[in-house]
Amino acid sequence: MINIYDNVNAVAENLRETAQYKTLRDAIAAVEGEPEAKAIFARFQQAQTQINQAVQSGNEPAEDQIKAWQEVANEMEKYDSLKKMLEAEKGLNQLLMEINDIITKPIAELYGQN
Repeated sequence: MINIYDNVNAVAENLRETAQYKTLRDAIAAVEGEPEAKAIFARFQQAQTQINQAVQSGNEPAEDQIKAWQEVANEMEKYDSLKKMLEAEKGLNQLLMEINDIITKPIAELYGQN
């Protein structure tokens, strides 16, 4: 019987060698080296977490939460390092979606969704 976890762990290691991963790693390092950008990103993450928690608990995010998130998102536009990091995230997320499609193909085939 195959140990699927060995294969998945190998994929995780291979992921570290992709251009998308390396681009994101370098972009995060650039943000880490820019204290103002790092602080703004931390505020963005905090605002996003609050909104996500509201949604997950079945509530609408408060208007002030949405406004705070939008304000910090606008501040992020001032920093090239943050824009590059977000673009790198998109590239890695695209790769992960493609990998997910490959991994879940046998399940889709069971349902006749070739």
